[in-house]
Amino acid sequence: MTLGLQDKYGENRVFDTSLSEEGIIGRAVGMAIAGLMPVPEIQFRKYADPACEQINDCGTMRWRTANRFAAPMVVRMPVGFFRCGDPWHSQTNEVQFVHSPGWRVACPSNAEDAVGLLRTALRGNDPVMFLEHRNMLDATSARRPYPGDDFALPFGVAKRVREGDAITLVAWGAMVERCEAAAEKAGVSADILDLRTLAPWDSEAVLASVKRTHRCLIVHEDIGTGGFGGEIAAIVADRAFLASRRASRAPHDAGHPLSAPS
Repeated sequence: MTLGLQDKYGENRVFDTSLSEEGIIGRAVGMAIAGLMPVPEIQFRKYADPACEQINDCGTMRWRTANRFAAPMVVRMPVGFFRCGDPWHSQTNEVQFVHSPGWRVACPSNAEDAVGLLRTALRGNDPVMFLEHRNMLDATSARRPYPGDDFALPFGVAKRVREGDAITLVAWGAMVERCEAAAEKAGVSADILDLRTLAPWDSEAVLASVKRTHRCLIVHEDIGTGGFGGEIAAIVADRAFLASRRASRAPHDAGHPLSAPS
């Protein structure tokens, strides 16, 4: 991912670190406070765990200093399963960073969104976890034409990648392409939303879609307990349950692939 950057920009701007995640993030915090915009890289998602204390210190910098100091940075790391793996190289667990106060979290599903979100992250004054799924780093499905030097995307705005009225599919990262493929194969009129960022996340777009389709399926790559999908499900149940309930009382079309008995 960083091939050629050191040759182009020199060792003062692009340099190798020691294999110490707490050192990588800790030094990046110092650089950020000093006025730089560091872009530290963690080799795999699980390797960020030794730096939990430094990650917390970075995210709470504004609060602890009454907003006199900030520590903006963009932490890049590959996440998720790719062909083969183990507990150290195949985790996603993005919800841990959503739970970390002060951090923004980006999970692009393709190269174009990665460009736009990365630009926004680098121009901001907040620390950002930029999660790049391993399976998409060289996947044909994730390739896009270069959108130009001025292209940037706001955080917290979902993208509708497929329009439909039978069910809402909510996903991010590598699961977006899988949802598209599944809907195509099943012949279902699915409204597919790519969240793109989880902190903040576009709850209004999700709720608007669910109130229209009255069904919601959340697809994410994580363990079965405590994932970010539970947060989405809770908001949908709290703020769109009655709309879905009213729809469920309508007669079902027995021929519809998503029909079910009352």
